[in-house]
Amino acid sequence: MRIVFSEGQSEEIINKSKFIGYSVVASSRECFLERLREIKINNPSASHAVYGLQIKKNSIEPYFSDDGEPTGTGGRPLLNILESRKIINCGLVVVRYYGGINLGMGGLARAYSQAGLKAIQASSLNDYIELYEYKLIIKYNNLNSISKAILDNKGTIIDRIFDQNITLKVSMSVATKELLEKRFPMTKIQSLT
Repeated sequence: MRIVFSEGQSEEIINKSKFIGYSVVASSRECFLERLREIKINNPSASHAVYGLQIKKNSIEPYFSDDGEPTGTGGRPLLNILESRKIINCGLVVVRYYGGINLGMGGLARAYSQAGLKAIQASSLNDYIELYEYKLIIKYNNLNSISKAILDNKGTIIDRIFDQNITLKVSMSVATKELLEKRFPMTKIQSLT
C-alpha cells in the first residue's frame, strides 16, 4: 500500500470544461472534508467538486461523491484510481468548471479520471507503514541511540517520563520494534495497542 506524502494538482481543459484535480493527504474522513471545503472556497464558481477517498482504520473505508454529476461519472472513477494503485489515507478531488458542452457519461468519467490521475502523478508517494503504540523502559545512556533509531524509521516519540529509568511512549512499526529488541536487549518493550 502507498500513501501520498505531498499533495499534487493538475489542470485539464476538455471541450471547454476545465477540470482541476487535487490529491489530498487525509488521515481521516473529517480531515479530508475540511480540505474539500477549502478547495470549494478557492473555486467558488465551479460547477462540481467530485471526490474519491480511501481511509485506513481497522479496514479500508472507501467514500466517493459525484456532486450532482450523473451517477458513477465522477467520484467512482476517482476511487477506482486509488484502489487500483493501492493508495490509502488519500483523497482525489476534481473541480469542474462547465464549458457549455455536454461530454456524455463516458466522456465525463474519462475527464475526471484523467484529472485525478494527473494529480496523483504530480504527488509524491511513500510506502504505507503501519504504526503501533508501545511503552519502552530504557536506561538514560540509551536515550539518544533509541530515539534516533525510532525517528530514523519513521516512528514518533509521543511522551517521555524521566524517573529511575526513562519511560517512552512511542508510535513505531513492528520492524522498528524488532530492531530495538535486537540492538538493545535490556530495553523493555510493551505493546499498548
